[in-house]
Parts: sequence; structure tokens; C-alpha cells
Amino acid sequence: MGFSKNDFEKVDLRIKKITEQTVEQIEIDSELPPTIEQLEDNNRTYSIMAAILFIDIRKSTYLTENSQAKSMVKIYRSFMRMAVDCVRKNGGVTRQFLGDRIMGVFIDSADKNGNIVDSAADKAINAARSLQTVIDYSLNKYLKTNVNGKVIECGIGIDYGKVLVTQVGMYGLESDENRENEVDCVWVGNTTNYASKYSDIASGGEIFISDNVFKQMSDEYRGVFVKSAKYKGTKLFQGYVTKDYYLEFSEDLGKSIKIDEDTTVESDTFAGLADGIREIDRLKNSLVQRERELAILEERLKKENDELKRRFSNENNEKIKAINEREKAEEQLQTEIETTYSFVKKIISGSFCRQLEYIDNIGINRWLDIDEFYHELGKKQGNNEDIINNSVFEFIEIYAYFGRYRASYRYMVSMAKENDTWVYINESTFKWACEQNLGWQVIDAMENSLKNNKIRYEHIKDYEEKISKLKKIRGF
Repeated sequence: MGFSKNDFEKVDLRIKKITEQTVEQIEIDSELPPTIEQLEDNNRTYSIMAAILFIDIRKSTYLTENSQAKSMVKIYRSFMRMAVDCVRKNGGVTRQFLGDRIMGVFIDSADKNGNIVDSAADKAINAARSLQTVIDYSLNKYLKTNVNGKVIECGIGIDYGKVLVTQVGMYGLESDENRENEVDCVWVGNTTNYASKYSDIASGGEIFISDNVFKQMSDEYRGVFVKSAKYKGTKLFQGYVTKDYYLEFSEDLGKSIKIDEDTTVESDTFAGLADGIREIDRLKNSLVQRERELAILEERLKKENDELKRRFSNENNEKIKAINEREKAEEQLQTEIETTYSFVKKIISGSFCRQLEYIDNIGINRWLDIDEFYHELGKKQGNNEDIINNSVFEFIEIYAYFGRYRASYRYMVSMAKENDTWVYINESTFKWACEQNLGWQVIDAMENSLKNNKIRYEHIKDYEEKISKLKKIRGF
């Protein structure tokens, strides 16, 4: 056993052939994606326009760690069974099984004239509704009764677009190395990637969809979804979200069974928030102390400079030492300013796309203190007010929540002046501005950004649509 030189040469030849072959794209007009049996062992790919759905069990690691292996067998098998049924019954197929996660694929259905009669987006939405209904009205009912009181919840993500499908595999039947049995399909493209990311950031019971899905689906579903933006790491994902979107007949099924609200997590969140605010106070006091130390050093340097004028030249070393100490103190102060500035920004950013309890728990007086302190730090770094406001646009929503529309609108105008990608609009704030005859400020700033080519090319269309929407609200 082991990887021999002969094995290496076989793999080397295999890789050489794959990388030298031209990639051929074949358009698919079938209502079903290709199967593993239809794919060939070459660089030929199949191109399809499809809606990709991912469903993911929330906190599956915690569930596994706190359940017996036999219990997990029941949970995963019943989860897989119901997921496959829900996808199939809505005109889709399942193509990936990853333990706590399943991928479904849906393709547009067209008549003989090529007109779409059932869109892939509608199929995926109905599959997501079916999944949520079965989980909360059937699966959880039996898990709770038969599997030690276990209950699960899932997040669902959907995107629509072009997907390339190809075969990958390895030589390796134990008895015949010339036959290849370890093969699978790979789904290549942003559509699959984004659908997976949307399922990751969707909360339990949520369906998170992309702009492409929202545009493709029927009007009857659009009123259920609301615009949303969520972070995964440092990347912002924008789309539409709905929660507990069950099938119409769910009212006949009795009471849904869901995971009880996790008050421990909420307590941990607020405890962490309190720690964060205490840390701001500590950093603020430390900053004041540093400024005092710098003032003392500057006074000392001034006195020593006066004294050095009356002393011999060999005392110049003391002057150099004092200068070095001052420069070091200035560097330390600047580092603390930047560190504190970044920390305060994280506290502010934490309010975006969270529950309103986060904003309310801090309170308006504390938010005003944080706002003032953040601006003080920003000005010490040479930033003007518009740059500072744009960096913490979350205050648009924070001040709007407390009815401080003038302050909320000030941040909105700054974002329109400085941001090269988008402008966060709180409609209540903008309507207030229109009533005060101030609505033109945001619109003018956004139009100037377009005129001066400040907006990134890929965001221009959405930017122009947002301007048109604001003009309609304003009555123009």
C-alpha cells in the first residue's frame, strides 16, 4: 500500500489531459438538469439557467454534540426524506447531500412555443414553503415525540442564474484501477455559491432570496418578501427575506412546533453588549490619559528647550531624547485613537440587520454619547463629517428608530455624497425630509455622484433605480 511513483505518473498524466482539453459548453433546454450518468469524463460542461435552493439545519454541530448517534440517524434520514419529497413535488431535483444541508435544482418549464409556464423561481419558492411547512408541522412533531424531545429549524437560501455542470472523479475500484467509480457532479458558478451563502445567513425559519429570484418570481409572492441586507464575515449580501412562509393549508394542520426562543443567546448578546460599552468607557479614559501625558511631555520639552539654550552643546542628547519620547507618545496616541475608532465602529455596526432590541437596549442617550465620541475620534484622524457619517451609516436606522429624523437624514445626505456603491434609505426619514422641503438634498447628492462618475459601474443601474424611487416619493 502507499502512493508509488507509478501512481504519481498516472495522476500526472490524468491532470495533464484535463488541463489541456478545451472546455465545451452545451446549453440544456430540458426541464431537468443532467444526471451523473449523462455526464462524460472530459471537459464538456452543461450550461443551465436554474434556481438553486439550499436548506441548512441550524446549529447542527450543537445538535450532534448533544444527541446520541442513533438519534442523529433518525434526524438526518427523516430530514433527507422530507427534503427530497418537497423538492420533487415542486418540479425540482436534489443533487447534493451534505449531512445537514441539501441542494435542490429547479429549471423553467416552457410550452412548445418556448413560453415559460412555470418559472424556476416559483418552483423554488413553493419548495421552500413546503419545506418550512413539513418541518414545523410534521418533522418536528415526530422528532419531539420519538427522538428525545429534539426539534430542528432550518435556513433556506435561493438564487437564480447560469450554472455549469461537469463530472469529476477518481480512478479507484479496489479490484480494477482502470474503472472509475468515485464520481460526482460539480455545480460551478456564482448562482450556486450565492444560494449557499444565503442559506448560511438566513435565520431559523427564514427564506433568503436574491434580487434575481425576486425579479423572476410571480407577483403573488413578492408582497410577502421584504428588502434585507445581512453580513457574512465582512461581505454584505443584499436580497429579500420572509419568515415562516407556510403553505395555505397549514392552518388545517394544528399548531406548528418550533424551537423555543433562545434566551441564553439573547442574554449572551446583551452581556457582550454591556462589556463592549464598558470597553468604550475604558478606552475613552485611556485616551484622555494619553492626551494628558502628551501635554506634560510637550511642556517638559518646551522647558528643556529653553534650558538647552543656556547650557553646553553636549546636552543636545537630552533634547533628542525628549523629542523621541514625544514622537513615541504621539505614535502611541494615534494608535490608540485608531484602535478605539475601530472598536466603536464595530459597536455601531452591530445594530445593522439585528433585532431592534439591540438598538433599544443601548438607549438614545448612550447612542448620542457614542455618536459624539466617534466624531471626535474621526476628526483627530483628519476626517471630515461626511466621511465619518458615511463610515457609520447605521445611524440612519438608529436615529429613525427613536424618531430623530433630522439626525437620521444628516447621515443619509453624507452617505449620498461619499459612498461609491449605494445609499441606505429609511423611508420614514426621507418622507420627513420631503415634508421639510429637504428631500432634494439626497437626490442632488446622488445625481452629482453619477455625473462625476463616482459610482462603480456594476452598481449604476440599481443607483439610478433608487433615485427614481426617491423622486416618486417626493412627488416628481
